[in-house]
Amino acid sequence: MGVEEFLNSKLLYILVFIGLGIIFAMCIFFFMRARSRAKEMGIGNEEIKSVIRSSIIFSIVPSISIIIGLITLVPILGVPWPFFRLSVVGSLPYELMAADLAVKGANYASLSDFLENGSPEAAGAILFVMSIAIMGGMVFNIVALKKMHTGVVKAGSKDTPAVDLALSVLVIGMMSVFVPAQFVQSDIHKLTLLVSAIVTLVLSKIALKYKIGWLNDFVMSFALVIGMISAVVFTNILK
Repeated sequence: MGVEEFLNSKLLYILVFIGLGIIFAMCIFFFMRARSRAKEMGIGNEEIKSVIRSSIIFSIVPSISIIIGLITLVPILGVPWPFFRLSVVGSLPYELMAADLAVKGANYASLSDFLENGSPEAAGAILFVMSIAIMGGMVFNIVALKKMHTGVVKAGSKDTPAVDLALSVLVIGMMSVFVPAQFVQSDIHKLTLLVSAIVTLVLSKIALKYKIGWLNDFVMSFALVIGMISAVVFTNILK
């Protein structure tokens, strides 16, 4: 069995759907608990339905970028695994970075080299690395999320420039890790990043100037789609 056959095997599909079924059951359980609690607090059915409708709408919008991420990962990791990862706790930048690091740790030059010359055993190890690495965040939440959330709420109730500065530094630090790693790979990566940044900046300015609230929710999706199209164009031009 080759790597691609392993990554798209029936067994992996079955395991993924079992995992998603468990998660879906948990969602239904907590939804029922939340609705019962809302009724106990005297919240009417119309208000509950209104919250459900708005939640569905605001869940669909971010899903567009997730679907795009799925399309991006399918040629690299097959269909079932990216579908599972992005349905639970994964994200496109993390999945690509974790897969690339795991592949190189297994002594393959790149993801392309792994797909051509890899083995199912190495693929299993790489999928394990991708899963175990992101569990740190969940363990942290179990231990420290309540205290951290309380601290953030207290800090947000006050005008604290230090906290605003710290959050800005955190975002810049994250971008400093992800962006340079992609930027230095090739001219195509550089141009794609530039196009995506320009699209994000232009659409954000348009949404702010003309007060188009819904556009803010779609900025990331537009940037991803246009960035992917530009990457295809640049690949055909430069290669």
